[in-house]
Amino acid sequence: MAKNNFLKDNQNLIIYGVLIYIGYSKVIKPILDKVGITKSDEEILIDKEVTNINSPWNPNYYKQFGNRVVLLITRASLNEYLATIWNSVGYFYDDFDAVMGVFKKLKSKTQVSQLVDEFNKRFNKDLLLWLKGDIYPSDRYSVEQVNQLIELVKGFKNY
Repeated sequence: MAKNNFLKDNQNLIIYGVLIYIGYSKVIKPILDKVGITKSDEEILIDKEVTNINSPWNPNYYKQFGNRVVLLITRASLNEYLATIWNSVGYFYDDFDAVMGVFKKLKSKTQVSQLVDEFNKRFNKDLLLWLKGDIYPSDRYSVEQVNQLIELVKGFKNY
């Protein structure tokens, strides 16, 4: 009987609590994420990659292998890849397929790190954060697209 009275007495409170939770998680939080007030789970993953020193998205990752034979990119290919990535964005159209094409040509995490390092040196920007961009006109690619690149690179061999 005590349970029955508890549920009956607090029925409105329980219903309002559930409605508030659903309203926040399905309506309010996505809006706050979209306008940049809070970070989505996808943005948190990107931030973790940027700050992880053992990530291939770190410009120093490829330097840690010392005397081992690692796959690196030729200077000509680096120039081509960087130009493709840099020119893939425009005012009205961003070509994510071009960026994905560059990363599909890479074979190892050390090559990704080398590309990140050269991008940083040439443009003085972090590649992963630059790809994600910010608000218009520097909105570049969605966090979902950037996370596609992160997942692709996770499948590469180390060196």
